[in-house]
Parts: sequence; structure tokens; C-alpha cells
Amino acid sequence: MQMLINVPDTLPKALVQQRIKELEERLEQEAQQSQMAASRWQKMVQRIESKAFDLEDHTDTFNRDRLEFRESFNFKDKPE
Repeated sequence: MQMLINVPDTLPKALVQQRIKELEERLEQEAQQSQMAASRWQKMVQRIESKAFDLEDHTDTFNRDRLEFRESFNFKDKPE
């Protein structure tokens, strides 16, 4: 992705380039952290699903509740 940033001509070019590089590095770190967090949750879900135990008569109720929770769970509010 490319972005256009308007910077006053009075700022030193070296300083602007340094700040842009810092911003790029920070964005890359945050993207990696976000991916790691998502994969942790995915691993947890897979582990729970693979180690499911017999709930006897409560299996259907548990599966409905689990699905409802999974569909409505959000870490942050989604932008509308």
C-alpha cells in the first residue's frame, strides 16, 4: 500500500525519512502481533474441539451455546 504524506518543506529531510522508517517498523510489528494473537486463539479452539469429551444428553445444548458464543464474541467493536 502506498500513502501520501504532506510534510512542510521546513522540516529536515533526514528527520522526516527517519520518522517514516520508524512508522513502517511499528506498523509491521503491530501486524505481526495481531497475527500471532489470532493464531493463538485458533490453536486454542482447535485444541478444545479435538479434545472434546462426552457430555451425554447435554451435547446438543453445549454445541448450540458454543456456536452462539463464537458468533457473538468480539475483542473490539467492529466499525460499522
